[in-house]
Amino acid sequence: MEVTDIPDRFCWPRRNYCGGCASEDPTPMGRRHGLDPSTLHGFQEVELGLTYAFLPVPPVSVVASLSCAATKGGDGVDRISALPDDILHRIVSRLPAKDGARTAALSSRWTRIWRSAPLVLADVHFLPRHEEGVRPPRRGPVSQAVSSAALAALVAHPGPFPFVSHTCGFIGIAAAERAQLARWFTLLATKGVEVLVFVNRPYSLRGLRLPAALFSCTSLRHLFLGAWVFPDTAKLPRGASFPNLQQLSLGAVTMEDQDLEFVLAASPVLEILSVMGGMERAHLRLASRSLKCVQFCLSSFHELAVVDTPCLERLFLWRCLPHHRGIKLRIGHAPKLNMLGYLKQGMHILEIGNIVIKSGTLPSLRTTVPSVQMLSLRLHFAVRNEAKMLPSFLRCFPNVETLCIESVDADEPIGTLNKKFWQETGTIECIHSHLKVLLLREFQGEQSELDFLMFVAENALVLEDMVLVLKHGRYAAQGKVAAMYKALDSARWASGHSKLRALFNRCPEAGVTVWCLKTGSDPTFNDPFFCL
Repeated sequence: MEVTDIPDRFCWPRRNYCGGCASEDPTPMGRRHGLDPSTLHGFQEVELGLTYAFLPVPPVSVVASLSCAATKGGDGVDRISALPDDILHRIVSRLPAKDGARTAALSSRWTRIWRSAPLVLADVHFLPRHEEGVRPPRRGPVSQAVSSAALAALVAHPGPFPFVSHTCGFIGIAAAERAQLARWFTLLATKGVEVLVFVNRPYSLRGLRLPAALFSCTSLRHLFLGAWVFPDTAKLPRGASFPNLQQLSLGAVTMEDQDLEFVLAASPVLEILSVMGGMERAHLRLASRSLKCVQFCLSSFHELAVVDTPCLERLFLWRCLPHHRGIKLRIGHAPKLNMLGYLKQGMHILEIGNIVIKSGTLPSLRTTVPSVQMLSLRLHFAVRNEAKMLPSFLRCFPNVETLCIESVDADEPIGTLNKKFWQETGTIECIHSHLKVLLLREFQGEQSELDFLMFVAENALVLEDMVLVLKHGRYAAQGKVAAMYKALDSARWASGHSKLRALFNRCPEAGVTVWCLKTGSDPTFNDPFFCL
């Protein structure tokens, strides 16, 4: 079903709803890395697409050209050079590094100003003008020239460089390339870098580790790494740390279990951790007095244990891949945890207070997380064992006010539940007393879905909005879906009258383009699941 001509109020999500997804980069997400598609398989394409979409945009632009004529009035008098030094410093610091260097040719005064002004260094600014914004798709003269120019700029200027971005280079395992990599971090450690974006291409190379000098960059506040092998933290000198690091983002970064624990312990003010890919076969432990937001996307691990995180407010697992028996999520001390998702019945094994939540587990002080108010789940309603877990999961979070459920199409239905199951379920505290918004994404038009929705409608006393997001494409039996909608709309709503709405999903493939790492980590954005 094409929804491009349907008014925006009938579609989900709304256009440009997610400010963090609307990057200044006009290149489609799947092509922002610029790599040749023939060199990547599907998973790598999505993983790198998310990584590059999440990278911060340099705070300066090459769109405006630097012209000597613009510095003079109609009488030919250079009026900009007459400005005080502190204003000229601000002018130079707002130019790309290559343009800032050009000001040094104007006079000895401008040379002095350039050398003392903080600069923004982004290697994409060194691309040939006709290729600006398009990263080289493969190793070659262009990528080598860009990397060399960026490194030369770092050498030529004493700093500081508040923002450094390296996303065009291809660094391999050859001795000369390893030496160049070491040179980068030796310099970065002395340049007062606060925001560092360092992404290798194409994919992380086994045996090519980032140098230990990374931990010498003690001025870092935001660190974005992509397609690397993390330094061996077991060999780092005593006292290695990131004393000022507030945000750490890892895309396709290979690291061991102990590496993540080391970083958390060595980053006393870290608030945001985002991991895309990597983390294979890991048992991860979160212990941090400062962490507020943790995101794992497309990662593969055995267990995630939230051990001691007194400030953690957001925990997101998006399309993470299970090993064998699934992913165990252990929630220990997290008294401020407010948002949690996407939990998937049949894949995530939930453990609270050392008790594994199973079908029929009764709620108690030891098996509930009362702080969670926004919850997102994924499940096959047509798979009996998964659907049976839903009441138990919901009872673990008695104060949920916003519930987002993504209904996943089952290849083969396996013993679906009947209406009697929900009639005999009993009271679920969050639905009965707290639930205000229910969003059911990818509504399949199955009776098992309708039975659950009926249960909510007839028991949710304070419900304000129930939204069905119709799956992309036409239903085989549209009349059946319409009849279900009518039956639900005319149910005996506990909240007084029908709160039902239906929207069309404008995403061609469910879920792939919806999740946004930027909004997930943005504390001012209170709806990362796109429920409202």
